[in-house]
Amino acid sequence: MGPNPNLEMIHISLDRVENDALKWAKSFKQPWPIMLQKDTNQNKLVTPYNVRGVPTYILVDREGKEVARGKAAALAAAKKDEA
Repeated sequence: MGPNPNLEMIHISLDRVENDALKWAKSFKQPWPIMLQKDTNQNKLVTPYNVRGVPTYILVDREGKEVARGKAAALAAAKKDEA
């Protein structure tokens, strides 16, 4: 999958320590930004999308609507949008 100006990937980390999230991202050579969700009681991103485990892959449109869930489905939907 090549660069797509209509797609932005982010990693939402549930790590409580920022350095732990950064070390993980570095070990996997992750090129996209990391958002740290330190306060699990007030998650504004994890709870609305019913994230129950990690990793969870969700493709969300510009309005915040879930388009695809699961790594294969999210990747397939992103590739379809790219074509």
